[in-house]
Amino acid sequence: MKKILAFSFIFSCSFFFGQARSTSSSKELLYNVSIGSVIGAIGAVINKKPEQKFGKIALKGFYQGALGGYVTFESKRLLQIAEQNQDWKLLWCAKIVNAGGISIKENASANRDFWEKWHINIGFNRIEFETKEKFSVNYKVMPVALIYTIGVASQTKFELGKSLKSGEFIFSSSSERFNETYSSGVTFPGAIVLYSPYKNDFSLLSHEIIHNYQANDFSQFDAFFYKPLSYINNSSETLKKINKYVYYDFRYLPQLFLYKIENSNITYYYENIFEREAGYYSNTFNTYLVK
Repeated sequence: MKKILAFSFIFSCSFFFGQARSTSSSKELLYNVSIGSVIGAIGAVINKKPEQKFGKIALKGFYQGALGGYVTFESKRLLQIAEQNQDWKLLWCAKIVNAGGISIKENASANRDFWEKWHINIGFNRIEFETKEKFSVNYKVMPVALIYTIGVASQTKFELGKSLKSGEFIFSSSSERFNETYSSGVTFPGAIVLYSPYKNDFSLLSHEIIHNYQANDFSQFDAFFYKPLSYINNSSETLKKINKYVYYDFRYLPQLFLYKIENSNITYYYENIFEREAGYYSNTFNTYLVK
């Protein structure tokens, strides 16, 4: 089993960094499923209980992560259909499907059954649904997304209508920084900023939402820190009470790191795998540049 996991990890990394400079549904399916399965297996092993067998837990995390990866792939395809039809209703449908896929992947990394806990993120807000023993709803704030959203809100205009219709925190700005960087939109943790002249462009918005989904793809890494956070909570009643309402969104660190690696050696904007995926699902390959 260890050899299988090692091979799968190397294959996923090779696929991630060596993917052909084009994309298709089959390639995107492979990317989403392979990343979900490998990280799911690694996370499940990290969160393994002493009495549990390594192979069994690794396999469980692997196939549950693969299932979650497939569901997130379908959420991106649903967003593609929304863009093709300019249909705002499908944005929420895609968001809900994406939340389901990410929940399955998080459960895989946390060494839980895939149905035990569900959640959906709206900006810096995380709403959790516990289903293992009795149904309950819990609210948590994501600090990284909150800090970024406060910074964005202080410098831009909040687009209430677009936010309600998309389920994302949308802002607009006329900053010259967009022209300086040849961009029309940018996605921060918890917030999307659109260049004002293009703020009504459905394709641009879809492109930025895909970047949000990509950040969600890395939420499996959050589970890597569950054990140390549990230790901290058990050692301090104050922190335990505070952390009851906080979800630490570490996911942005690996995403930012990999994005910079992708951007470090390219000659064409869409050679970056993150931008290529966003361009593919939003039909923005031949329009303005977007972040």
